Amino acid sequence: MAPPAARLAFFKLNVADLAEARSFWERAFGFALVGGYDMPEFAEDIMSIPGEDGAPQLMLVQSKPAGDVSVGPGHGPIGLVCPDIAASFAHALDEGASALMQPTDVGGVIVAMLTSPQGHQIELVQILD
Repeated sequence: MAPPAARLAFFKLNVADLAEARSFWERAFGFALVGGYDMPEFAEDIMSIPGEDGAPQLMLVQSKPAGDVSVGPGHGPIGLVCPDIAASFAHALDEGASALMQPTDVGGVIVAMLTSPQGHQIELVQILD
């Protein structure tokens, strides 16, 4: 029996400072705030990249009161496809990201790794023709 239909809709990052995290993703990669929640237990910003209708959204979540949001080893990076990885990598660094791996050709694909100011890993990918 086939599983019921599903589609990837969003992924969440727990952050210590919601405004700081939102600002980084807006400045570094062009995400825009499209909604959110301000509940007694948490605040959440819903972000998407303009023009990417139907693409998974980025949810930034800050607990109230703020709790431990240290990033552990049980997850992978957030992946973004970039048409000009060198420009995207340099721009993210200018906006506060830290370099983990310079853009590297791994055989038909260029890959680079960064860390956001909040400690989340970001993998940039440029597919070569």
